[in-house]
Amino acid sequence: MAIRRLERVATQVSWAASGSINLELAPKPYTITALVLILRPSVTTTTATWFNDPWDRIISTLSLSGGGRSYLSFTNLRAAYHFTRFQLGRLLRGYKRPTVVGDSATTLVNQFAYVFHLGSKPAGADGEWDPWDLSAGIPPVSSGNLTLQGTFAAASAMGTNVTTADCDFDVYLFGVQPEPGDPPSLYLPKAFPAWSMQSPTPTATSSAFGTQHNVPAGHLLRAALVMLTNGTGAPRDDSVLNSFEVFYGLENRQILAFGGQAGSVLDYKAAEIISQLEVGGWPPSDNVTTALTAYASTSPGVPAITQPADSGLLWLPLYKFTKVGKGHPLYGIDLRRVATGDLSFRYGVSDATGVTMDVLYQQYDLNPEHPDNAGAA
Repeated sequence: MAIRRLERVATQVSWAASGSINLELAPKPYTITALVLILRPSVTTTTATWFNDPWDRIISTLSLSGGGRSYLSFTNLRAAYHFTRFQLGRLLRGYKRPTVVGDSATTLVNQFAYVFHLGSKPAGADGEWDPWDLSAGIPPVSSGNLTLQGTFAAASAMGTNVTTADCDFDVYLFGVQPEPGDPPSLYLPKAFPAWSMQSPTPTATSSAFGTQHNVPAGHLLRAALVMLTNGTGAPRDDSVLNSFEVFYGLENRQILAFGGQAGSVLDYKAAEIISQLEVGGWPPSDNVTTALTAYASTSPGVPAITQPADSGLLWLPLYKFTKVGKGHPLYGIDLRRVATGDLSFRYGVSDATGVTMDVLYQQYDLNPEHPDNAGAA
């Protein structure tokens, strides 16, 4: 019978401010079903002004590719962290960031994790986290490359007068390894992750649902996370948009929609509140005061438990909105044979100055080698 594995990659990634990340993971005799990165940042502060989500600014970009496939491609680790919070929900109750404690002339060492569960069924039959979920993963690699790449941010990325002195990290891999005679269904993933990001930052204001972003086609789309920031230091913010909808052009219908009452920025907040109901607000992530959320935390690590939702985050579990008999129950909306733009995000923009918008797509491709996919179009 197939064997479950948890392995630390022997080579540690060494910190270099604004430097590159390049770690070879192959060969691996097992299907990789989850990755956990353990970061150890050493930080020195003097009269510090911490930025929003400071710990998730240490790494700027991160990708995992091999064998001609891109499995993960993150252009922003802040969005990647919040995506995994929503993807895993309450399954990982200990998935937190360190608490920032004022200033220190001494370098403080912290440790925290990124958890990338590659499949679409993070909960097992017992309702607990299943890091060996074979609904998706990276199949055994006996030769060739499987490379984790990216870039570290500048030493000053976490805030004003906050200096990252060091941040080496280790990679841990969960996997399922076959034994001789095991059928493919016991160890091969049913699908491959093809997670990607885009940044359709607004350039002009618009009325409710007046701006359109075309969702990339070519994959099965399970979910998406939208992150909005506004102002100096790019704090997450709920005053950028005034409305939001997901529109399916092939059937000329809304899949979901928020706002649109008066074209006011106040109309949009419902999107964040409703989309975050499943995850809950405790413990909320590091979040600074924004235009609308004046009661949010003004210091990382000192959260306000009264805030109704984490500002600037919109979670879209699109697989829950597929029609009965259409799409895929595990991997969501089928965009493999449609044109880019047949599925779109439409939103109104209230503020287009000094803002950013990042979208992370949880996409999948079926594994043609898995017996469950025989004859699948």
